[in-house]
Amino acid sequence: MNAVFQKRRTRIGLLTLTLTALFIVAVARLIVLMTFDGPRLSSLANSEHTGELQLAAVRGPIIDRNGQPLALSAETRSVYAHPRELLASSTPAQRERLAAALGISNAELDRRLYHSAPFVWLARRLSPAIALQAETLGLDGVGALVEYKRFYPESNLAAAVVGMAGLDGQGLSGVELGFDRLIRGEPVKLRIYHDALGHPILDSPLALRNPQPGARVELTIDAGIQSLAENRLAREVAASGAKAGSAIVLDPWSGEVVALANVSAGAAGPHDRLHNPAIQDAFEPGSTMKALLASIALQDHVIDTTRRIWCEDGRFHFNRVTIHDDSPHGWLALPDIIEVSSNIGAAKIALALGADRYSRGLRAFGIGSRTGIDLPGEAYGLLRKESSWREVDLADHGFGQGIAVTPIQLAVAYAAIANGGLIMRPYVVKAVYGADNTPIMVDRPQVLRRVISPAIAHQVNLLLRNVVNGANGTAHRAQVDGFEVAGKTGTAQMVNPATGAYFQNRLVASFVGFLPANDPRLVILVVLYDVGHGHFGGLVAAPVFSSIATGAVRQLDIAAPHTPGVESASIIPIDLLQRVSSLAGKDAIANTNSDALFAPTTSEIPGFGGLSLRQALALAHQHGLNLEVKGSGWVIEQKPAPGSRPGANLVKLTLADRLSPAHPEKKASRRKPEHSMPRRTPAHRRAR
Repeated sequence: MNAVFQKRRTRIGLLTLTLTALFIVAVARLIVLMTFDGPRLSSLANSEHTGELQLAAVRGPIIDRNGQPLALSAETRSVYAHPRELLASSTPAQRERLAAALGISNAELDRRLYHSAPFVWLARRLSPAIALQAETLGLDGVGALVEYKRFYPESNLAAAVVGMAGLDGQGLSGVELGFDRLIRGEPVKLRIYHDALGHPILDSPLALRNPQPGARVELTIDAGIQSLAENRLAREVAASGAKAGSAIVLDPWSGEVVALANVSAGAAGPHDRLHNPAIQDAFEPGSTMKALLASIALQDHVIDTTRRIWCEDGRFHFNRVTIHDDSPHGWLALPDIIEVSSNIGAAKIALALGADRYSRGLRAFGIGSRTGIDLPGEAYGLLRKESSWREVDLADHGFGQGIAVTPIQLAVAYAAIANGGLIMRPYVVKAVYGADNTPIMVDRPQVLRRVISPAIAHQVNLLLRNVVNGANGTAHRAQVDGFEVAGKTGTAQMVNPATGAYFQNRLVASFVGFLPANDPRLVILVVLYDVGHGHFGGLVAAPVFSSIATGAVRQLDIAAPHTPGVESASIIPIDLLQRVSSLAGKDAIANTNSDALFAPTTSEIPGFGGLSLRQALALAHQHGLNLEVKGSGWVIEQKPAPGSRPGANLVKLTLADRLSPAHPEKKASRRKPEHSMPRRTPAHRRAR
């Protein structure tokens, strides 16, 4: 009996120990699960019973400055399925009809349905009529949701500016990308609950809230001028055999981009919206750089408009290299160098300036840096550090070789010459408005810095008029009936990327100018890439400028200027007065690093020297003065002198429209006099 009892006690003890050990193991395992694996298992459980998808909001429209839509969103329906429920409740014949309604193959439908996910898209952004065909089949596990599809009612008009939005409503390029946060609105995340069998339970409160629509973006682009620029540019690309072309129309006083066109010789495609050559590609500007060179040299008092330079009869040898002019020239003053586009004259001026001053001046004009335009992906261009320049580089840079600029950089630089010396930040978005039409953002003109004085800008303005109107000018085809045009041609050889040398028969031809010359309202740049030999800027780019300018002044109702008489000289249209006043206002000049365009109001007579008539009238209005005007153009003399007391509040101004005549060109002589510029110029390339 004792032995039996002892055995029983032993078995009970072992069982108790075993159960205790198992309990300890279970508790330990529970602790491990709760402590270490709890979050993972909880998430896994939630994923088994819930799903989530994001419904994109309707993207806001993009319109031009006149309200014409360039990008809109249309309502579509996207068909989805719960694969397990659909496969369990439908026959192969029913699924075949579903595939036919959606416009996909049976194999593609099966590929999407035999999927482990509880939710799959069958087709997205269908027209409501097509989606209705699928919905009316009445299959369990099939449903549809409203989505929005982006479309562009004007096709490829301003494609690179507007950009592109992706399938899921995100911006990919252009304004669509740069302002995506505002345009896309506020999407809604829809949480879908389903039971153990996968049946959806759409009882989430989020399902009852609609996405908030995106903001409306108003551009500075004028669709009419944009269309004109694209069409005229496309015709010239085809006629000249160019690979591509760009054109920019810019308001020099505000920095507003009125048109920005890019055309390629190939077929149109998505690349036209994804890439913007006018701000993302750089080219060697050729002789268009000579206007900047002249501005810098005049500002630094290296040369004046009467000093003559020996231009070597068209061939200038240095260190076994040669600079060529297209025509032989002897003695030329600065106005003649610009008019005939002498590379030799430009190279000698650059050498006289020196690398430090020339580089500093170019950087002040914005060469080698971004302009700050409100589009993504802007390039810097190319301007190497002056410490690395050799004399051959300095001479090359004088006529625009060895430097690379983006089209927008060059247009902004010429706008500074047109507006009296101010670098303006260019922009394409004028304003952004919320769904309730309240303004979210309104852009305004921003002066970045002063680069040259108004007097120097006026001198260069006059030099550039001779390029278009002078007897020996290279841009007669840029003329516009009823308007005086100022501008410069450019023709530069393209670089062979494989060898680093220049192609002999592949050129970039350009023209950039502004009008009316005595009251600039538009700066227009035209660039044709990769044209053949003989296609100079004055022959192929200048006519495009003329066509765009002719249409633009008509579209914007810019009247041909006239010279006012004394009795009407103090009268200025109110819209022009407002433009000038806003440009000279506190906000506009907050970022300038030198003198403002207009002096502040004082009890003394301000200085009018170098101002246009429009600017002088605005300044006189600001100081409560009356003007008596003689001549036209820009102010060269005033009485009483600046700083005098107003007296009778009358200021007499003398305006001039021409530079003092240079010394007449004499017969070429190979002897270099003592006052000529240095002969050390080793460049051998051509640029016009």
